[in-house]
Amino acid sequence: MLVNRTFTPSPGLTGKKLEKELQRQADAFEQEVRSGISLDASMKVDDLIERWFTEYAEKKLKLKTVYDYRRLVPRISAGLGQLKVCQVKPSHLMAFYSNLEEQGVREDSSYTAVPALLEQLPKGKRGQIAAVAGVSERTMATLYRGGNVSRSTAEKVASAAGLPLSKHSKAGGRLNGNTVQHYHRMLSSVFTKAVQWGLVTENPCKRAEAPKAQEVDVQALEEKDVVRLLEALQDAPTQYSVITQLALFTGARRGEICGLRWSDIDLDGGTISIERNLQYIPDKGTVFNPPKTKRSRRCVKIGPEGVQLLQEYRQHQKAERFKIGSEWVRRVEIAGNRVANDLLFTKWNGATMAPDDVTTWFGRFLVAHNLTAVHFHSLRHTNASLLIAAHAPITTVSARLGHAQTSTTLNIYADAIQSADAAAADALEGVIRIREQKHA
Repeated sequence: MLVNRTFTPSPGLTGKKLEKELQRQADAFEQEVRSGISLDASMKVDDLIERWFTEYAEKKLKLKTVYDYRRLVPRISAGLGQLKVCQVKPSHLMAFYSNLEEQGVREDSSYTAVPALLEQLPKGKRGQIAAVAGVSERTMATLYRGGNVSRSTAEKVASAAGLPLSKHSKAGGRLNGNTVQHYHRMLSSVFTKAVQWGLVTENPCKRAEAPKAQEVDVQALEEKDVVRLLEALQDAPTQYSVITQLALFTGARRGEICGLRWSDIDLDGGTISIERNLQYIPDKGTVFNPPKTKRSRRCVKIGPEGVQLLQEYRQHQKAERFKIGSEWVRRVEIAGNRVANDLLFTKWNGATMAPDDVTTWFGRFLVAHNLTAVHFHSLRHTNASLLIAAHAPITTVSARLGHAQTSTTLNIYADAIQSADAAAADALEGVIRIREQKHA
C-alpha cells in the first residue's frame, strides 16, 4: 500500500536549512512506517475518543465509569477535539487543564438566589423549604449567602418556594482540582490506547503536569451528635433506620449497603461480606457492579448490637413481604444473572432501590429532627474517625473501609490521626505526672 504525508515548511526556512528539515521529516516519516505507526494518527482527537469508547471503555469499564466519562466529552471536544492526534503536545493539555480551572467554566453550578427568593428564605422557613425540595440545610445556607448551586438544585428550591426558576445566573463557577483530574485520567487512558494501537509513539499526558487534587472534605459527626442521631432513628422508617445504622457501624459506602443480600450476612459469625455496589445510571436504571477496588471486596465484623439489629430487621422484612404477597419482585438481575431476590433493602415491592433515595431521605430526616447537617457519606467518615479515636490500628481501619491502599486512609484521616495522637500524648503525660507525685 502506498502511503504519503504532506509537509508544509515554515516561511522562514530556505536553502540548506530547508533541505535539512525536509530530510528530517522524511526520516521521521520512514521510521514511523517501519515501526508500524499508522497514518490514522492524523485522525482528530474527537474520533480517537469515540474509538476509545467503542473498542475499550464500553467493553472493559463499569457502566457508571463509562457514563461519567461520557459527561466529560463536551469540554474535551471543545478544547482539544479538532486537533490531530499526532499534533497533541503536553502544552496543549496543560492549557486545557488551566482553562478548566478558570472562572466561569462550570456553567452547571452558576445559579444564584434572586431577591424574590431570598425573601422566601427567612431563617425560620429555610428548613421547611429544604425538606420539601430534598436538599440539605448546608445547600440552603449556600443559596442564602449568594453562593452558586446547580440548575437542578435551583429548580427544586424554586419549586418548593412556589416561585418560577429565574434565568439569572452568576458567572464564576469553576471546576475544582479533583474534577480536572478526572479529565486528565480519561485523556491519559485514551492516549495510552492510541500508543497501543500504533497511532502515536508517545502518550503526551505522561509529560503533562497533572492537576493538583484538593484535600478531601472530611465531615464527621462528634460523639454527642452520633448519640442524638441514634435516638432520632428510633422514630424513623425501619429500612432507612437500619441503612443509617449500618453505615455508622461498618463504614460501608452507600451503594455497598444498598447492594447487600442476605446471603452476604452471617448472623452466627457476626460478619457482613461486601460483594457488590449498587449504582443508578440514567437511561439504564439501577445496576449491580463489583466493588470499587479489589480491597473493597471485604468482610466486616459487626458486634452483638449489629447482629440484633439485622435479626430484628429480617423479621420485619418477612412481615412486609407477606403483606405484599404476589406483588413482591421474586427475582433480580445481579452480574448478568437472574437470582432469587434476597436483597436487604428494596422499594416497597421488593424492586431494587436507587441509592439516591437514601441520600434524599437522610437530608430531610436531619432537617426534620434538627440534627447536624452532614452528607450520608459523612457516616463513613464518622465510623473511621471513631475507630481512630479508639486507637484502632490504621491497617484495620483501612481494611474495614475497603481502601485500595493504607496510604489513602492516612491521607484522608490525617487530622483525626493527629488528634488521636495528641490525646494519647496527653494521657501519657498524665501517667508521668502521677508517677512523679508518687516518687516526690
